[in-house]
Amino acid sequence: MINRFSRWAIRSNGWCWYRVKAVFTSLCVLAILNPAIATAEDDPLGNPVSGFDGTYKIHLSENPKVRSSGRPEPGYFDSLVTEVFKKAGIPSQLVAQVPWKRVMELATKDAGHVIYPTTRTESREDAFNWVGPISRTIWNLYGISTKNWGELGFERVLSEARIGVLLGSAREGYLQQRGAAQLILVPREELLLPMLLADRVDLIAIGGNILRHYIDAIDISDTPGKLPKIDGALAYRSCYLYAAVSGDVPDRDIQKLQQQLDDFKRDGFFVENRRNHGLSTNQSGSFLSAMLDLDNNGVSCVDLNGDGDDD
Repeated sequence: MINRFSRWAIRSNGWCWYRVKAVFTSLCVLAILNPAIATAEDDPLGNPVSGFDGTYKIHLSENPKVRSSGRPEPGYFDSLVTEVFKKAGIPSQLVAQVPWKRVMELATKDAGHVIYPTTRTESREDAFNWVGPISRTIWNLYGISTKNWGELGFERVLSEARIGVLLGSAREGYLQQRGAAQLILVPREELLLPMLLADRVDLIAIGGNILRHYIDAIDISDTPGKLPKIDGALAYRSCYLYAAVSGDVPDRDIQKLQQQLDDFKRDGFFVENRRNHGLSTNQSGSFLSAMLDLDNNGVSCVDLNGDGDDD
């Protein structure tokens, strides 16, 4: 009886091992024939995580909500970047806007994502290829004027104020680095002004043109003439903005894109695109003088120590 059971067990084990080997071999063959099976995790855009296929993903800076409100800056950046790719003859596809932090996460794992306007910081320098600059901004902390936060100085503001800032932005990283004690992070920048008005934060770190748009929208649609005066309590940094291209992509593509942008600055398209989107075209002003000066290619950020004017 024992001998019969032993012979059956040996035969069964041999059959099981044969089945395991067969299944394992089949899976290996499938993985070789279909690499998508071997790398099964898909990204939120519906594409398998893979190497660069030669087509760049342009992440639009404008979403449907913002477009309907008539804010000019996003349309300006979108038309500039898409036209640069088109004229340079570089294949691209448009991707709808997703939260900024999520875009940056996608860019760290896949090549060919185009993100703009992006601040060229030291921590990002080696993670991206850079085309620009396409704009410049003065980083201000904005607050209700009667609160007088600007009188305290930058270091005291960092230690005492509740500062609202966009999650995953360069402003957040810089304020963290400078030791800001109470950062209030939001997923979308349009939430910053309501939080300031609701006294949930003392100051907000946001671009001046963007803030003016949100103030005008509230003033016109909700509470005309009833908003408190909001101003730049403290200017602390000047930064040039770029189109950032993620990952290991051909150097010749980046060179073509940069050359095309430089050509736009020489032939007038850069200024005309601003005019078409209701933005300043004063070429004698400090902003456009800096943008049209090709010697500023590669410039990143400069600390202002609390002094400066918004563009």
